[in-house]
Amino acid sequence: RARRATRARATRLDADVAPLASPLAPSLARASTTTMGALARRYLVLYNVAQACGWLTVLAKASRASLDDATGAYDACRSTLMVFQLASFAEIAHAVAGLTPTPAAAALAQWSGRTHCLKCALDAVKTSHASVAGTALVFAWALTEVVRYPSYVGGLIGRSPKWLTWSRYTVFVPLYPLGAAAEMKLMYDARAHARKTKMYAVTMPNAYNFAFDYVTFLNALLVAYPFLFYTLYRYMFAQRRKKLGKAKEN
Repeated sequence: RARRATRARATRLDADVAPLASPLAPSLARASTTTMGALARRYLVLYNVAQACGWLTVLAKASRASLDDATGAYDACRSTLMVFQLASFAEIAHAVAGLTPTPAAAALAQWSGRTHCLKCALDAVKTSHASVAGTALVFAWALTEVVRYPSYVGGLIGRSPKWLTWSRYTVFVPLYPLGAAAEMKLMYDARAHARKTKMYAVTMPNAYNFAFDYVTFLNALLVAYPFLFYTLYRYMFAQRRKKLGKAKEN
């Protein structure tokens, strides 16, 4: 009897508290979502500010070096460029977590393509450090990013000036083809080094019964690259019409 009485009192207490708690539940959920959204926005602002500063440093180092030696841009900014390009892997995590609207597959493709070219076709081939293609790559990437990341910051804080939006969707017109051409030239030139040194080659027999020839991989990539570039370039022009069209309406 005592147990039944205790359970009855607990049931009445729950029934008394429920009407008070239920109106609070949606408010608490909204407050939690708002807090998480605010924290995510602050994090993204800090991330994009850091990337903007990093790429501005790359551009400053490359420009200063080019005044003394037109082919010394890459070696002058190598470490900074490497750090901030590798750090942009975070953008894949942002896409996966839903912090940004970018498709995760597109973020992964862009990061892996750039990083492969930087690490394997440029940095690993010492003779390419002072090449015209290496210098063009540095400036094409840096000039693009010193506009792109500040544009993201402006969008996150709701204070993106029209000139910045216009620059974001205009500088890519000459810089994307320049960067793509430089990447292809570096990969093309890397084939001779890879063939001579057997770079990244996996020969059989081995425990995994697997073979890989990096020169063949580069050849296949060079065939696919123009099509991949065209897809990205066409997408950027569609975004340009969309964004600058809205700016004109406003």
